[in-house]
Parts: sequence; structure tokens; C-alpha cells
Amino acid sequence: MTSSKQILIAEDDSFLLSLLELQCSSMNMQTCCVENGEQLIAEALSYQYDIILTDIQMPLCDGIQAMQILRRLGYDRPIFAMSADSLDCAGFDCILQKPVDIDQLAGLCDQTPQQHKVQLQINSELTDLFYQNLAQLSQDFTTALQQQDVTTMRQICHKIKGGAASFGHMNLSQLADRMQHRLANDSPDNTLFQESRQFLLILQQSGADNEAT
Repeated sequence: MTSSKQILIAEDDSFLLSLLELQCSSMNMQTCCVENGEQLIAEALSYQYDIILTDIQMPLCDGIQAMQILRRLGYDRPIFAMSADSLDCAGFDCILQKPVDIDQLAGLCDQTPQQHKVQLQINSELTDLFYQNLAQLSQDFTTALQQQDVTTMRQICHKIKGGAASFGHMNLSQLADRMQHRLANDSPDNTLFQESRQFLLILQQSGADNEAT
């Protein structure tokens, strides 16, 4: 359907966020999900995304405020809004009525050209923060696996997928991507949890390799 593009989704309702993520993935789009306007601004300014899809009502900073801040900072890439209410606000490229018509969204994504990706400049401080975060995610995944909390495990895999790719761990990123889709679509049985334990070992080894260097 849709050519592979990067889409940043901002939605504070975890159920709707998961639904939108799955729908966009089904359209062959690479997704990154955030839960509030502050996270949206920070992610958008990495200039890694072709499209932003944001809810209007969110904590910390709502969708309109986030869009206006981005536009003032010179952000000129497509920003689509989602709203359950009638809305007329300059700055958005399109305003979609909730619940979002996935066919309408697919058509808009098809019409949106891919954007130039900006090479991220990563210093040693950011690298250290990445590995600290990776260690915490590893602990969180261990706890979720012990509790067989599939939803949390999937959310952690999604976080690892984006971060690992940015810091050169493409294999870990690809494994996390596959694991999150398994956790989203497969029954929580012994096979799934065994594969999750294998993924955890790889995750822990990735952190250990950094400590050894």
C-alpha cells in the first residue's frame, strides 16, 4: 500500500497509540511513538521523520502548542492532527477526525514525499546515556518477562528498536522490531517466552560489550 516512510505518532491514550502503531506498520511504515507534546518536539527536531501524526489533547504540551513551537523553530515537514472535535487551526497540513479513517491516512501518506534524513551527531555523553538507558530497559524487560507482562515487553522492544538503530546496533534494533511484532501478534505461550528470554540475553550482552570496551 504505502511506501516505507518514517512516521512519528503522538497520542497519550495507550490503546489508541498501539492501534495506530499497528495500522501504520501494516502500511509498511516505520513508526516511533510518544505520549506527550514535549516528547513530540524533541523527537521531531531530530529530523528523522517524514510525517508527524499528533493528537490534540495531550499532557505537558498539547498537539497545537507542539505544532506551533515546531513551526516557530522552522520545522517545515508535514504535521497531521487528530481530533474528536471540529478544529480549524493554521499550521497543520491536515486535520483528521477521530476515529482516524485509516484509508484516508494511507492516501495522505502516499501523497507525502520522503524527507531528507539529517545525520545525527552523537557524542560520548549521549552514548553513555544510551547505555545507561539500555541497562534500565534490560532490567525492566527482565521484570516484565518474569511477570509475563506481554504489553510492557512489547513497549520496551519498541523503545529499544529506535534507540539501538541510532547508536549503531542495527542487529539489536532488527531483533527488537521482530520481537515487538511477535509480542503484539502471537499467543503468549512457552515458545514466545522462550524467544523473549533469548532476546533478553542478546540485550544484556549488548550492554556488557560496551562495559568491556
